[in-house]
Amino acid sequence: MPDIAEPQAAVDIPDTGTQTRRLESASVFWLLVVAGALLLLLAWLLPWFVEQTASGKGHSPMDVIVSSPTGIGWFAVWVMGLCMVALFAGLAYDSYAALSKRAVPFRFGRIRAGIAVLGALCVLLVLLLVTSRTELVFGDLSPDALVDNAVWMMLCGFVLIAFAYGLREWVMRHGGLAFTAAAFAIGGLFPLMFNQSPGFVVWGAQSAGIYVLLALGLNVVVGFAGLLDLGYAAFFAIGAYTAASFAGAAHGIHLPFWVLIFLGAAAAGLFGAILGAPTLRLRGDYLAIVTLGFGEIVPDLAQNNVLGLTHGPNGLSGVDTPSFPTHGSGFDFGIFGANPRPYYWTTLILIALVVVVLRNVERSRLGRAWVAIREDEVAASATGINTVSGKLLAFAIGATVSGFAGAFFAAELQTVTPDSFQFAVSVTALTTVVLGGIGNITGVVVGAVLVSFVIFWVLPELQGWMGTLGSNIGVQQLGTIQYSDYKFIVYGLILIGIMLLRPSGLLPSRARKVELETGAESEPLASVQEIA
Repeated sequence: MPDIAEPQAAVDIPDTGTQTRRLESASVFWLLVVAGALLLLLAWLLPWFVEQTASGKGHSPMDVIVSSPTGIGWFAVWVMGLCMVALFAGLAYDSYAALSKRAVPFRFGRIRAGIAVLGALCVLLVLLLVTSRTELVFGDLSPDALVDNAVWMMLCGFVLIAFAYGLREWVMRHGGLAFTAAAFAIGGLFPLMFNQSPGFVVWGAQSAGIYVLLALGLNVVVGFAGLLDLGYAAFFAIGAYTAASFAGAAHGIHLPFWVLIFLGAAAAGLFGAILGAPTLRLRGDYLAIVTLGFGEIVPDLAQNNVLGLTHGPNGLSGVDTPSFPTHGSGFDFGIFGANPRPYYWTTLILIALVVVVLRNVERSRLGRAWVAIREDEVAASATGINTVSGKLLAFAIGATVSGFAGAFFAAELQTVTPDSFQFAVSVTALTTVVLGGIGNITGVVVGAVLVSFVIFWVLPELQGWMGTLGSNIGVQQLGTIQYSDYKFIVYGLILIGIMLLRPSGLLPSRARKVELETGAESEPLASVQEIA
C-alpha cells in the first residue's frame, strides 16, 4: 500500500559542527548589522550638540544638510549621510536576497566596510571641527555646549557595521566570540557614550544588567536541562535578603560586599538544591506548578517577617554600598542614583564571569548530560547518566546565578522589600529567555536587554514622548495615559508574537530549533550540537 502518512516539513539539519556554528553565527551577523543601522538612524535624527540651558534641544545632521554650506564640516555631514544611505540600501538588498532566495546576499562586503569606515572618519572630523570651534557646522554654539549622545551613537553604528562586513568570514565562523567582543566593547563604553543621560546608565546597571544575569541563570534550568521553572524570583529574593542581612544596619553586621555576593549566591544555590531534591520525579507541568508554589512562598514569608529577619513589608534598608580597599582608605561606590557608573561596570564584569563559566559548563560532560536529560530522560538514565545529580546541579547552578543578581541588586538599591520579588519577576525572566532563544547564551542576553529596554525604559518614558506628540498634533489625551500600567499586556504580546512568528527565539540554539521544527528528533540533538 502507498504511504499515506502526511509528509513532514523538511528541516535543514546541519551535517557537521562547522555548519551548525555557521548557521548560528549568521544570526549574530544580522544582529550586528541591524543594530548598527538602528544606531545610525537614531543618531541622524537626534541633536548632536546642545546648550546646557536648551533643555536637550539642539541641531541634528538633518538640520545641517538643509542649511547653507559652512565649509569642509558641512561637506563631511553630507558624505556621512550618503554613507548611511548606501549602507541602508545594502541592508535592504541583503534582506530581499535572504527572503526571496533569488539573489546572493552580502555582496561587496569590503566595499561596505570601507563606506562604514569613511562614515566614522566623517563623524570624527565633524566632532573635531565643532569642539575646536574651527567651523560652525551646527551653528554658533557657546564654549559650554555639550556633545550629546547621538555623536557617539553614530560613531558606534558605523564601527559595528564596519566590523561585521569587514570581518564577515571570521564573524560567520566565530559568531559567539564576535558578539561577545562587540557587546562588551560597546557595553564598557556605554556610560561614556550616554554621559548626558545618567538615567539611561541607571537603566543599564539596574534593569538590563540584573535581568541579563537572571536570564543567564534561568537558561541553565529551562534551556540546558529542559526543566520549566516558574518560581525563579524566589532565588533572586534569597540572594538579595542574604546580602541585606549581612551588610547593613538591619542586623548590625557589615561584611564586605565582595564576600556578600558569593554568600548570596551560595545561599540561593543551596535553596535551589533543596527545591530540586523533592521534585526529581516531576516533569513538565507538575514541575512548573511546584516551582510556582515555591516562588510564591518566599516573598510571602518575607512579607510576614519570618523569624523576625525580614522586617515585613518595610523590608531591610540601609544596605552598605560596595567599596574597594585602597592604601589608607577605600573607594566607595556611593549612592547608586547619583553615581551609577561603578555599579554598571561591576555588573558588566559579573556578567562576563558568568558567561565564561556557563560557556564552559555547557561544553563540559555535565552540559552533555543536560542535553541527554532534556532530549529523553529515560534514555539518558539507561545509558548511565545520573539524572538525579544532573537535575539537582541544574537547579543549583541556575539559582546561584540568580543569587549573584539578588546580592548586587540589594547593594544597588540599598533597600530590599518583598514587592521587588513578585511573580512578575519570574515572568519577565522567562520572557527574556523565550524571546532571545532557549538554550542559547547569546540569545538570552539579547532577549534580556530588549525586554528590559521596552518594559523599564520605553514604557516609563512613553508618557512624556506621547505628551509631546499629543501637543504637536492636538491630541492632549495621549500624554495622560500611564503606559507602565500595561506592561503585562506587553509581556503577552511579546510571547504571542514570538510563538507565532519565531517559536525558537531571535537567536535560537540550533538543536532547539530542530527540536521545535521537527516535533521529534530525526537524529540525536547532541550530534547537531557536536558535543556527543
